[in-house]
Amino acid sequence: LKEKSPYGSGDFHKDDGDVDADKMDETGEATYFRPGVVHRLDKGTTGVIVVSKTNEALATLSESFAQRRVKKTYMAITVGNPGKQVVIDKPIERHPVHRQKMRVVPDPHRNSSGRGFVGHDPLTPQRGRRALSMVDTLSFDGKLSLVQVRIETGRTHQIRVHLQDRHTPIYGDDVYGLSDWNKRLRTTQGIERPLLHAHRLEIDHPVSGERMVFVAPFADDMLRIAKSICPHGDEEFPEIFNAATD
Repeated sequence: LKEKSPYGSGDFHKDDGDVDADKMDETGEATYFRPGVVHRLDKGTTGVIVVSKTNEALATLSESFAQRRVKKTYMAITVGNPGKQVVIDKPIERHPVHRQKMRVVPDPHRNSSGRGFVGHDPLTPQRGRRALSMVDTLSFDGKLSLVQVRIETGRTHQIRVHLQDRHTPIYGDDVYGLSDWNKRLRTTQGIERPLLHAHRLEIDHPVSGERMVFVAPFADDMLRIAKSICPHGDEEFPEIFNAATD
């Protein structure tokens, strides 16, 4: 990256290869580009991630994310079928007991069916932070679904929590998923991660302002499962299945 860019090596890399003390974490590990990471992906999630090379770019890109000028589209494999063109507008908060987990804020007025538009009562004081996800099942084989998710907010574990709340958790998710299904995935496919993929990201260039679109192909393990769910995916959804050749 630093060798090929016409903009030089950036603010977070020293050409002589030395690392300053303030560029090392508490374990002594060199951080190098870590200060330029604009956002993050959950452990095990594949796909597009944005990294800046300068402090100025970091500030501009971070503001774009904060102002929701970035369009983020994910692909997921879920156990069960979340439905077509579902809008989930439910706040998320940290779990009161299991502090490493998040959860949808309990809603006493929740639609018992859990289907269609589900959201909060604007007259009721809201706990947690608003989280908005648009979910669309592309293919369902009777057990598993290939799902496209576009998020308007970027809350911690948002997609995983929203899909768990809908009773269609992400396949392989050892935190929010189903243990028996995860065991099946591990023993039959050798996969030990949530099948969640940051497929597409649209963002303005921090210097020129040009709109940029980045698309990442599926990892091989997820592609294999996706093709088993949607055998004709190459023809039905070429922009997803053929991303590697775009």
